[in-house]
Amino acid sequence: MIAADLYLNKIDFLKYLPQTDCQECGEISCVQFIQQLKRGIRTPKECTFLTDSQIKAFHLALHGEKILPPVPALDLPRPAAPGMVEINHPNESSLVLVSGNSEFTQEVLSSIMACTLSSYWLLFVDCRGDTIDMAMIYESFTVEKIMRALEELPVHWRREIIVPGFASPVKQPLEQQTERKVTVGPLCIAELPLFLGDDWEVPSDINLG
Repeated sequence: MIAADLYLNKIDFLKYLPQTDCQECGEISCVQFIQQLKRGIRTPKECTFLTDSQIKAFHLALHGEKILPPVPALDLPRPAAPGMVEINHPNESSLVLVSGNSEFTQEVLSSIMACTLSSYWLLFVDCRGDTIDMAMIYESFTVEKIMRALEELPVHWRREIIVPGFASPVKQPLEQQTERKVTVGPLCIAELPLFLGDDWEVPSDINLG
C-alpha cells in the first residue's frame, strides 16, 4: 500500500518549547533538543519547563506514526457520513472542531480523539469525501457548508471554532458569518494535543513508551 502523507514532518515542535536555550536538557539549544527528541535520544520530560500535560502531548506528536492509522493514497474521494460527533459529553463551552467527511480523515481524527478526556464538538462537513488538502483545491470545503454543519449543534456554543490547517482561507469569512473567533489548527492531526494545550487533557494512564 502506498501511504498518504499525514504531514507528521510538518509538526513545528520548536514553537512549543520555551526557546531559552537554557541547556538544562543537556543540549546547547532547543533546536538540538528537538532533533534529539526525533531520534529518540532525548525524551520530552528532560525539558524542565514542560508540564506533565505538555510532556504527554509531545509524546503523542512524536509517536504519531504509531497512533494514527495508515491511510492509503487514493485519487478518488472516500465519503463518509457528514454530521456531528460528540466527544466526551460536550456542552456550550466546548471547542468546536471542524473537518471534512473523508472516511480516512474521520479514522485519523478518531484515533487521536481517543487520547483525550476533554470535551469537543466534532463536525464533519460534507466535502464529497475529499481530504481537506484536496477539498481546498477542489473548493468542496466551503464557508457555506461549514455554516450548515454548525446548524446541527444542539447548543448555542460560546467557544471558538477550530478549522484544519489547510483551510486557512475560510477563517476570515467564517468569523464574519458566525461572529465567533475562528482558529486555524495544525496541518497534522497528531499535533492537536500540543496545539490545543490546556484544552486537551491527556489520560493519566496513557502509555508513554
